[in-house]
Amino acid sequence: MDHPHPLPSRRAFTLGGAALLGAALTGPLAGRARAAAPPPGEWVDVPVPPPSGRSQLLGIAAPDPRHVFAGGSENVFQPDARAVMLHRTPRGWTRAALPEGLAAVNDLRARHAASAWALAAGPEARERTDLLHWNGRRWTTASGPAGTLLQAIDLDRTGGLWATGIAGDATTVSVRRHGRWADSLTLERPSGLNAIAAGRADDVWVGGPGESQTGPTPLWHFDGTEWTRIPWGTTYAHWILQIEYVAPDDVWFYAIEQHPLFLPPTLHHWNGSEFTVHQIPGPSDPVGDVRPMSVVGFLGSMASDGRGGVWLSSPFDPAHLLHFDGSSWTRATPPVAVTAYSMTRVPHTATVWAGTQIGTVWRHSNRP
Repeated sequence: MDHPHPLPSRRAFTLGGAALLGAALTGPLAGRARAAAPPPGEWVDVPVPPPSGRSQLLGIAAPDPRHVFAGGSENVFQPDARAVMLHRTPRGWTRAALPEGLAAVNDLRARHAASAWALAAGPEARERTDLLHWNGRRWTTASGPAGTLLQAIDLDRTGGLWATGIAGDATTVSVRRHGRWADSLTLERPSGLNAIAAGRADDVWVGGPGESQTGPTPLWHFDGTEWTRIPWGTTYAHWILQIEYVAPDDVWFYAIEQHPLFLPPTLHHWNGSEFTVHQIPGPSDPVGDVRPMSVVGFLGSMASDGRGGVWLSSPFDPAHLLHFDGSSWTRATPPVAVTAYSMTRVPHTATVWAGTQIGTVWRHSNRP
């Protein structure tokens, strides 16, 4: 369950040693699944051009029912590790060429089949992180905010591209409109904001790791005029790993408490006025051996189900994909007992796509 990106990803965290990771993955998990039915349909494996060697698909985007982009890395942890991009059109799946020298695609966003954005990193992500753009024919390098090492991107519903990053000794949020970047938020400490979700241009959320265990959780909201730090209300800071925006009164947060015992992640929901917290259920079957030499724990991914709930993939229960309908948890069996490193929903549908830690692609739909 290693992750090739040395910068904090929106779904991964670096631990100080293998013993800590082992404790995190084998500790008890709070919560209990209830007897409710998941959405109709099954998770199926979708044949794609197989990446080379050990591979991982870390980003996925599906702007419409006929197009999907899935990016990641092949030959992971080898000297010739390289970024890979798979592309689905009505004619089937193909590999798309990427600029040279990239080792991994870490994030993908698309609202149109002829315009997609990605973040990709070189062998040393702290030295090279590229913003890529797909114009309907090819991927090319695009200009990012000057002097900024990007961490996460998202598109708002007007087409604005939002990006978090680190610029010198500051953490930044920038927005690109009509080909030009503008600064939106600057925080003095370079702690990073690795999670971002942009709904409308006046409804944007960003989050990341706390500066200390007992400091405030770094969660910020933009209302179109100014940024406001949102109180989290817990003793220990939380690391905001992923934000899933559905509507102004329907926003999901996947977070891990920066507790000294490394408690498992939790699911939080914003209803427009307050948060509710939902414990993630533990595994019903043994999860197998923990890799003792690993120093990075990948914490999973989530996506809206289009019905008011969310799908969640967690390494704490790789034998299942978890579904939460707003009140009850259920488990679904994936094609293979591995973690989905990236998940996305096709807009205006209940179809969800996932890219996995072994370089395969899954789909969940109530249609054949």
